[in-house]
Amino acid sequence: VWCSRGTSKSCMAVALQDRSLTAVPRPWGRLQVKVLGEMITTTVVGYVGETIVLPAKPIKSWTLLRIDWSILHNVTWIATWDKGVIKTDHRPEYKGRLSLNITTADLTMRDLRLRDAMHYDVDILNTSLHNQVNRVYLEVKERLKKPTIQLYQNFTKSENGCVLVLNCSSSDTGVNFSWEVEPPCHHCSSNSSTDTSELIAFFLTTPDTVNLTCIVKRELDSASSILISKMKVPTFESRHNCGYMFAWGFFTTMLAVTAVILLYHFR
Repeated sequence: VWCSRGTSKSCMAVALQDRSLTAVPRPWGRLQVKVLGEMITTTVVGYVGETIVLPAKPIKSWTLLRIDWSILHNVTWIATWDKGVIKTDHRPEYKGRLSLNITTADLTMRDLRLRDAMHYDVDILNTSLHNQVNRVYLEVKERLKKPTIQLYQNFTKSENGCVLVLNCSSSDTGVNFSWEVEPPCHHCSSNSSTDTSELIAFFLTTPDTVNLTCIVKRELDSASSILISKMKVPTFESRHNCGYMFAWGFFTTMLAVTAVILLYHFR
C-alpha cells in the first residue's frame, strides 16, 4: 500500500484499522505499509508527582532510524525522533516533562498527573525500513498518605501489668491497617474500621521506650505509609512495679482509714 505525502495521515489511519498492518512514513514523501504480527502491549503503573518509563520494546537486534510516540489512537504525536532531531514539545500539557531514549525508544514521563492515564502508541522504524508499532497502557494512582497515631492512655496502672492504648487514622479510603510493636507486647489486640484502627497493648514489664508502627495498605498496591512513634514511659525499679504501685496505694489507703477509726474510738 502506498500513500502520497499530502494524504499520509488519512492513509495511515485506514491502514492501521487492521492491526496486522503498520505504516512507515518515508522521508521521501511516500508511505510504505508492511505486514507484521500483533503489537506488543504493556501495562505500567505510576504515581502522581513521580516519574515513569514507558517501555517501547523494539526488536533487540534493530538499529533505530525513527521513533514516534503518540496518543489518541496514533493520531497525535507527543514525542518524536527523526533525522537526528528529538522533539518532545508537540503538546503543551507535556512540555518539560518528557525525555526520549533514542537507543531503546523508551519514553520517560516526569511529574505524573491523573489525566496522564491512557494508552500510548510507539511507532518504530529501523535502518532497514522495517516498522513496528507497540502500545503502553499507563495507570496513574495516588500514594497513600502517612497515617496519624494518637495516644489515648499511656501505661495505665493495673493489678498485673501496664496497658498502652492507641488510635491510628488515615485520610485515604479502602485501606487495611496493621501494627508493629517493639519491644513485643505480652498481648496485643487491634480493632479496625474503614478509616481507623485501635490498638491495646499489654506489657508485663515496663520498657523505657516503645516503638509503634501503624501501616496502611490498599488492595494489591505495594505502596504503604509508615509512621513510627517513640514514646517515653514511666520507669520503675521493680519488675512488677505496675502491680506493686496498685498494692501500695491500696495498703496506704486502708492504713489511713484504720487510723481514723482508732482515733475516733479513743478520743
